[in-house]
Amino acid sequence: MALNPEHLLTLVRVARLGNLSAAAGELNLTQPAVSNQIKLLTQAVGEPLLTRHRFGVRLTPAGEGLLPHAIAVSRALDGARRYATDLHGLELGVLNIAASSTIAAALLPGVLAQYHARFPGVTLRVQQGNTQDVLALLLAGDCELALIEGSAGTLPADLIRRTFAHDSLRLVVAPSHPLAGAGPLTPAQLSGLGLVWREPGSGTREVAQTALERTGVQTRSVLTLTGTEAVKEAVITGLGAAFMSELIVRREVAAGVLVSPPLALPGLNRDLAVVSAPTELLSRAVQMFVTLLGPGE
Repeated sequence: MALNPEHLLTLVRVARLGNLSAAAGELNLTQPAVSNQIKLLTQAVGEPLLTRHRFGVRLTPAGEGLLPHAIAVSRALDGARRYATDLHGLELGVLNIAASSTIAAALLPGVLAQYHARFPGVTLRVQQGNTQDVLALLLAGDCELALIEGSAGTLPADLIRRTFAHDSLRLVVAPSHPLAGAGPLTPAQLSGLGLVWREPGSGTREVAQTALERTGVQTRSVLTLTGTEAVKEAVITGLGAAFMSELIVRREVAAGVLVSPPLALPGLNRDLAVVSAPTELLSRAVQMFVTLLGPGE
């Protein structure tokens, strides 16, 4: 039996809400109509897709396996609708993106300023988190594009990754730190160093930890904080050293608030990347934003 795209869209809504009545309300349908769509989809697949519990419904393993394909159908249909609407230009619209903390703080404001100057009628919606947070938003369909600073891992077939800029991590310490006046450091000199870390899921943390592990150097974790600004303030107050994006600390280093001793540690360079559906499936608002980011690699 052929799969009905509308039934797949209903499955996406039910999976997100976990409740047939809530899904029916969002779809402007009756609950029996939603139940019948799920029933027909179940018959087409040949396996149960939902199981009931006291608070609603959840996906079965077969439903979990079908969901990414249903989300891909939803994205494609949304892309077709957006294309039809965007033919009228960018006098109205929404730029719905997510960015990791480093990119949101260091690069995004300048790009958004250019964008807003060109398209003042477009509403800017920017969500922020670490790399894993913003990828999760993209995979859930809560944004059109994710800007990340770490590994994207294995992506669904309907998403692509491209590099738009490059960055380097720097070891930074307070001026009063023992390493502040040191000459070029070797990895061995970092043994036992107390570090302030970003939270798990951070691209900055992932790159720095991987670089240290490759050398076999054992450091000491002093504190874990969420967000770049919290880590930066902790280092300034003397709680420990940290690996941070050069983009984030360049002003503080130039002002002498932080010190970045030279360090011969391979693996601290990284790509900054865009993850999204193929360009032709993006809204025109997001396509123009990608253009402002610069050429991909």
